Amino acid sequence: MATSNQAGTTVAQVPAHIMARIAARGGAKSALLESVVSGTSFPKVSIRASRYRLIDEGVETVVGTELDVIFVAINPKVSKIFYDKAYSGDADDKSPPACFSNDGVTPDASIADPVSSGCAKCPNNVLGSRTTPNGKPSKICGDIRHTAVVPSADPTKPYSLVIPVSAMKGLRLYFKELSQYGLVPEEVVTTLCFDDEASFPRITFKHKGYVPEKHLATLEAMGSSAETAQIIRLPGATTPALAAPARPALKAVLTTVAA
Repeated sequence: MATSNQAGTTVAQVPAHIMARIAARGGAKSALLESVVSGTSFPKVSIRASRYRLIDEGVETVVGTELDVIFVAINPKVSKIFYDKAYSGDADDKSPPACFSNDGVTPDASIADPVSSGCAKCPNNVLGSRTTPNGKPSKICGDIRHTAVVPSADPTKPYSLVIPVSAMKGLRLYFKELSQYGLVPEEVVTTLCFDDEASFPRITFKHKGYVPEKHLATLEAMGSSAETAQIIRLPGATTPALAAPARPALKAVLTTVAA
């Protein structure tokens, strides 16, 4: 006898010896299962090929050259990321970084062979260690901002949006402009666009409107959730079983970003 589950997988009748193992585990999961089912995978916004794409559970939805979102959380620290191989541009290229730091101070504990023990003295973190195609000095190890946004058309879940260094000045100026009117990012709808003059996907930001009153409380709770803490890579928030640390209020982070 066999039955089919919701995923369409045929499951044979479970024999007695497997039932005994299930009972003995008492709900504990195997490392193999956890590596696929659990972990820190979450929805994300991709900017590949200058198109905004929503990726969730392996399904990619191409939105286009603009995407309306609401910022709900931002890591107060500037993070670092270093790839020792050039990006191929292939959608299937998921090569991991050779080194990264979520707090911009020390390499992540998962890095077996970090370039340096600290970001401040890392040779890849020195301005001029890399030259951009247009001849400007840059760094081999890139600066990024981990943010969490919610698509305004469906404000039901947070998505990871990584802000590259090329867009960080624009984000800072945009947040400053909002603050001049007494606004904070989680109160407004922001349109993510692309700079038409750039030869690469450079994110730009434009104020479109305001968050409906009925969504404000939900979005505030979402911004303080354990899932969002994982998305913005807060220290100690990478293990779902552990309680996430309190997220700094986005209003306070705005001051850091806008400085």
